[in-house]
Amino acid sequence: MNYNGVVVVNAKNASFNAGFDGLPRRLPTGRIFATDKALKYCIREYLSKEETVFVQRTKEFHEVKDKAVVQRYLTLKENYCKKCGKESIPKDERAIIDDLKQFIDIRLFGVVFAVDSNISITGPCQINYGINRFEGSNIFSSEILSPYRNPNEKSKDAQQTTIGEESRADDVYYVYDICLNMKSAEKQGIEIADNDIEKLKKALKYSVGEVTSTTMFGCETVSMLWFENKDDQIFNNLNSLVDVYESDGEVIVDYSKVTKLVEGNINNDSLEQYTNKVKNILSK
Repeated sequence: MNYNGVVVVNAKNASFNAGFDGLPRRLPTGRIFATDKALKYCIREYLSKEETVFVQRTKEFHEVKDKAVVQRYLTLKENYCKKCGKESIPKDERAIIDDLKQFIDIRLFGVVFAVDSNISITGPCQINYGINRFEGSNIFSSEILSPYRNPNEKSKDAQQTTIGEESRADDVYYVYDICLNMKSAEKQGIEIADNDIEKLKKALKYSVGEVTSTTMFGCETVSMLWFENKDDQIFNNLNSLVDVYESDGEVIVDYSKVTKLVEGNINNDSLEQYTNKVKNILSK
């Protein structure tokens, strides 16, 4: 059986996923959104508390010329050798693939392993962009002051400390659409255990709230809907059917259009919902 999920991430006076301009990402229409990478980052960080994940930025100290020691991120090859306990990359691609499938994040999300050869594993768990479904969200910027001056500054303000800027959004509800295609996993020889699914669902609920970077503090998952489909069906773009609005001082996450669409095509006993600080509506 395949699975679908909808996850709602709230960002209050925070920036869950900024673009290279430092602002929360926006569609051409101006609507705020976040990439799938932002949520996957949180999930991997959460999963790494109990087991090793493969795709994760890791820094180590390395000796360079003149015996200087610097701290830098591992290359993809170094990351593989370290986490798989190998001295070098095997020449047999089957051995590499078997090694990679040991990691839960690769079993779920796949990976492109472009070292010597180009190996691609398509993840059976797909997450699309999280779209803000709450009207009236605003982006704002604030000037911040560094306690240090810029040593390269040559202007008359060279002795002054550096002024910077940070941008956040006041109240955003990112709605993510998620599918877990077990048929795809089977075709690729990826075994998704029930325990993997339970870990994924737990991470979807709690991972965002545990990332406490400066800009992400204030972000958390506030709602989730999860269900098992009949007849190997997969639903797409469910997040576009979710309405998020405020009523009598309470934030409502309305899944009515979703539950109406999937009615009769899911195993009703598998329907799960999660709520935190909001009210879910499943049908009218």
